[in-house]
Amino acid sequence: MNILRRIVQAVVLPKEITSFEEGYLRRTNRIALVFFALHIPVMVLLAACNGTNPLLALALTSAVVAGPALAVFTFRNPRAISMIHGVAAMFVGGLLVHFGQGPVQIEMHFYFFALLAMLAVFGNPMVILVAAVTVALHHLVLWFALPKSVFNYAAPVWVVAVHAGFVVLESIAGCFIARSFFDNVIGLEKIVRARTSELHGRNRDMRTLLDNVEQGFVTIDREGLPSAERSAALDRWIGEPRAGESLFELLRRSNSDFGELSAVSFTQVTDGVMPAEVMLEQMPHALVIKDSQFHVAYQPITDGDSEAPSHFLVVVSDVTERFNKERAERERAETMALCERLVSDRNAVNDFFDETGELIDAVTAQETTTQATHRMLHTIKGNSAIFGLASLSETCHDLESRIADGALVPEDLVGLREQWTNIRQKAERWLGARGRVIELDVGQQDLLEQAIRSKAPWPTLLAMVNALKLESTDRRLEHFGEQALRIAGRLDKNLDIKLDSGCLRVDPKRWAPFWSAFVHAVRNAVDHGIESPDERAATGKKPHGSIELATRLREDDFVISITDDGRGVDWARVKTRALKLGLPTDGENALRDALFCDGVSTADRITDLSGRGLGMGALREATQSLGGTVEVTTSPGAGTKLSMVFPKRAMSAEVTSMSVRPASHEICQSEQVQ
Repeated sequence: MNILRRIVQAVVLPKEITSFEEGYLRRTNRIALVFFALHIPVMVLLAACNGTNPLLALALTSAVVAGPALAVFTFRNPRAISMIHGVAAMFVGGLLVHFGQGPVQIEMHFYFFALLAMLAVFGNPMVILVAAVTVALHHLVLWFALPKSVFNYAAPVWVVAVHAGFVVLESIAGCFIARSFFDNVIGLEKIVRARTSELHGRNRDMRTLLDNVEQGFVTIDREGLPSAERSAALDRWIGEPRAGESLFELLRRSNSDFGELSAVSFTQVTDGVMPAEVMLEQMPHALVIKDSQFHVAYQPITDGDSEAPSHFLVVVSDVTERFNKERAERERAETMALCERLVSDRNAVNDFFDETGELIDAVTAQETTTQATHRMLHTIKGNSAIFGLASLSETCHDLESRIADGALVPEDLVGLREQWTNIRQKAERWLGARGRVIELDVGQQDLLEQAIRSKAPWPTLLAMVNALKLESTDRRLEHFGEQALRIAGRLDKNLDIKLDSGCLRVDPKRWAPFWSAFVHAVRNAVDHGIESPDERAATGKKPHGSIELATRLREDDFVISITDDGRGVDWARVKTRALKLGLPTDGENALRDALFCDGVSTADRITDLSGRGLGMGALREATQSLGGTVEVTTSPGAGTKLSMVFPKRAMSAEVTSMSVRPASHEICQSEQVQ
């Protein structure tokens, strides 16, 4: 039963007739009708040649052709018409044998086998079976009734059986071919439809997945054009691309700077100058849209053995929560750093807020960007780093980069103002009123008590009390020393710090701008001056570099100095850079002046620490504003000493000492002179 069922399933086609099959069969049926109609003159000619009644040939052949003609124009089922053609084909074969009586009559039987094979074009095994039954009945009936119409001799029954056997074999092969033709050609539409349905199902599943995943997925080609399939999250975050719009044009609508920079970087990826993986790492990744933060990553997709990627997978992740968490943690760390500074030196924190606030007011008030703007940003960056405000320092560094690229617009400074306002408001909650306070340590109290007990003259006591209103330079030097150690840690350098304040005190308000600029000297000494441990070992130096920060009275001068035992100033690099900027380079004095000109730097690259060539100019400007000069003493491989020299006679009320001699009750400044 199973074999019979399988035979029936193989012979009988599915009931459904697809539009493709219907169109194919109607066209094939019309062609078959024309084919059989052409047999009419052939049969007449054949009958005339063999003397087998041409008029009868005309009548019978026309009658046979009339059957499929009537079916073609009246039947609606194209399969039924095909079966009529199968029957007609065998009748035509019988007429051919009958009217071809003579020596070649037996060869006429090949027509039956040829037609059985040709009927496979209908793709229907039933057509072949109907034709096979027809030819079998034809031979059987005529073999009894009119033998000469079948064979040109008195053929025995076994000859008929042989013919029948070949018909069976031909029919089996024809049925197999017909069914294969139906399944693989005529039924192709159904296969495609089933495959399409399967693909639609997969696409629907993929679409469901993409619509429910909280990441943006899309593939782009080498032109940056996105595929139609993408996650719904991408449309929510960035928007839907327009027809023919690249991903980077879409990004421009959300963030013009990010989109433009991404487009330029992607061009470098597709140029193939360097490996795609390397260049994709250099693509911009941090995308900001309103209050949301996104991370954009790229993955190359290659086809076959091709090394160059044909497409790229773009993954956009919403990192707003992580960003806000990291920002909150950073703000807490910055708050703790300010608290530590406040505990150690409240006045220094107050001075920082006053000075930085004035600088930010000056920067954001300018309608156009000047070199002074760049210097002030550079100073804000350095001082923010000293007081642990890394976020503010990074903002200033980004603004400096935009200035260098000529892309800074006044609106970019609005963010700096808002960031500073936020920092200041938070700080004021625990700083309170930032009025200055006078701090008195145990040593200073002992000195005052000693002076009072020894009945020091009132001018001496007044000088000591007034000195308390001044700021001890050792606090400032301690801050710069800590900053130097932090920078050295970032650069993997080992560093020893020496401090010598000389027990000196200065007017904090007047000297605040200078201290703001002095940070550049500290950063340059660590970054440019001190070598890496490997470099120091190669030149026979001890692994730990050394930096000395000092404030001293030297005869009639007040000197602030920073000394390192690093590589010394590379005057050749200074000259090269000065020549590029069109600065004078003839003579030692010209090169020393060039060292303090904007844009001159001995750094190989620009970092958030140094390399822009602005810090030394800002330091000289701050020094000159106080009537001082800058001295540079350097030796290749031995180090550099930078001294800011101020005439003390012009600022005797601003620089003093807190120590006293019990016997003379005089301020002991002479002990600090070297």
